[in-house]
Amino acid sequence: MVGIALATAAGMLASSTGIFPLSLLFSAAALSVGTAFIFMRKSEVPIFAVVALTAALRFGLTDPDLAADSINRTEMLNVRAGVKGRIAGEPRFYAYPDGVEGTWTFPVQCLEYAVSNKWKTTSGSIDLQIHAAPVNIDFETGDLLLVHGWLAEKTFPGKNRLELEVKAGNWKRLERGGGFSPGRWGRSLRDSLAPRLEQGMRRMPVQLAVLKALVLGFREDVPRETIDVFKRTGSMHIFAISGLHVGIVGFLLALVLKMLGLPRGKFGLVLIPLLGLYVLSTGMKSSALRALLMAAVFLLAPLFKRKPDIPSSVAFAAVVLLYFQPLEILSPGFIFSFTVVSFLVMAFSAVPRHWVQGPWIKTYAVSLVITSVAAGSAAIPLTALFFGRFSPIALLGNLIVVPLTFCIVLCGWLSIVLPFVSSVFNHAAAVFIDLLLGSVHLLDWIPGGNRAVEPPSLIAVLLWLGSQVAIFTACTTRRQREVAIGCALCAVCLVLFGG
Repeated sequence: MVGIALATAAGMLASSTGIFPLSLLFSAAALSVGTAFIFMRKSEVPIFAVVALTAALRFGLTDPDLAADSINRTEMLNVRAGVKGRIAGEPRFYAYPDGVEGTWTFPVQCLEYAVSNKWKTTSGSIDLQIHAAPVNIDFETGDLLLVHGWLAEKTFPGKNRLELEVKAGNWKRLERGGGFSPGRWGRSLRDSLAPRLEQGMRRMPVQLAVLKALVLGFREDVPRETIDVFKRTGSMHIFAISGLHVGIVGFLLALVLKMLGLPRGKFGLVLIPLLGLYVLSTGMKSSALRALLMAAVFLLAPLFKRKPDIPSSVAFAAVVLLYFQPLEILSPGFIFSFTVVSFLVMAFSAVPRHWVQGPWIKTYAVSLVITSVAAGSAAIPLTALFFGRFSPIALLGNLIVVPLTFCIVLCGWLSIVLPFVSSVFNHAAAVFIDLLLGSVHLLDWIPGGNRAVEPPSLIAVLLWLGSQVAIFTACTTRRQREVAIGCALCAVCLVLFGG
C-alpha cells in the first residue's frame, strides 16, 4: 500500500508540471496496463507504473484553475476582469486590526469570465479575496456571485493557481445557494456547539478565541499577533484539526460506548459516522480527513478479522484523498500533514521497543521526545521552504505545546458534551490556554530560536527528508548510516551556502 501511495503522488506531481499532454498519458496508461498483465507475476514495477499513470491522468483531467483550457492566460493576468461563479468552499473572514472590516476569502467555481466586457463561458476555479468588507456578510457555499477585480497568478503553492482580488462593493450576489450542502450543514452544527464554549468566557476574548480554534476550528477570531507568535515558534500546527483532535473526540465517544456495553469489536460501526460528523463540522481539512480515514481503517479491521497496520493506514488515507481531491497534492497543508505523520510512524517503528515500555510516566516522556524530534525533522525544513522561517525552537516547543493542547481540547469537548457544567470546563481550559500562551511567548523571546530565512532549494529539502527516511527505515549498517548522515550534512551545506 505504501508503494501505491508513493506511485500515486509521483504520478500527480509529474502531471502537475504540465509537461505531459493527456494524449500521451492515455497512451502510456493503456500500454502499462497491458504490460502489467504480462509481467505482474515477475515484478511489481508494472503495477506501480499503472498506478502512477492513472494518478497522472486523474490529475490531468481535473480543472485546476480558470486558465486550464478555455482562456488566454496572458490576456487576463494582471488586468481587470469579471467572473461569474458559485462559492465552492467555506467562506473565511480575516479581520483587520480595527475589528470592523477585513478580507473575505473562498474558492469560486467559475461559469463565465470577461475581459473588456466580452463574456465567455469557462470552467475551473479560482480563489476570491474581497478586501475592506464588513464582517456581517452572510456568504454561503453555493451562492452565485458576479465579481469584478484584478486577476493574478499566485506564486505560493496551493489548490488554485489563480486568485481574483476584489474591493468591497465590486461584487453582487445573483442567487442564494439552494439545496442540501454537507459543508453548510457541518458549519451549522459547529455554530450550534460554539455557545457552550462561550459560557463564562466573555471577559477573556483571547482565551475564548484560542479555545474555539482548537476545539471547533474557528481560527478567524484569534488575534493576528497571537497567530504570528505561534508561526514564529513552529507551533502553528496545533490549530489544524488533526489526529490529536480526532483522537480525543474518539476517546470520549469510546468511553460512552463502553459504558453502554457495546462490544469493542463493533465500536467502528458507531464511531466512524460520529467522527465523520466532527470532521465535517470543522471544515474537512486534509489533516482531519487523514485522521478520519486512518481511524476508519483501524476501527473496521476487527470486523474483517484483520490486524491494523499503521503505514498502510496512512498510505490508504493519502490515496483516497488524492483521488477524490487531486489538487491537494499541491497544498502545503496536505504536504505537511502526511510528511509529518509519516515521519512519526517511521520514528516509532525504528526505536527499540523497550524505550516505550515500563512505567507510564517514562513511556509518555520518551514518546513525547520521539514525537517532537520526528515531527521537527519533517516540519522545520518544510516551514523554511513554504513560509521562509527557520524555527529550531519548535523541537523544544512541541514538548510543551502538545500536552497543553491535549488538555485544552479535552476540556473543550467535556464542556460541549456536559453543557450543565460548561463553565467549569471552560475555566479549566482557560488555565491551560494561559500556560500555552505564556509558553509560546517565552519560546519566541529566546534568541536564535526562530528567524526569517530565504526559502531553501527544493533539492536541499528533498535531500534532507530523504536522508531522514533512510536513517529511519533502510540503514542497517554503520556504513549506510554514515552515508545517510553525509547526505543530511550536504543538505545543510546547500542551505548555508546558498545551494
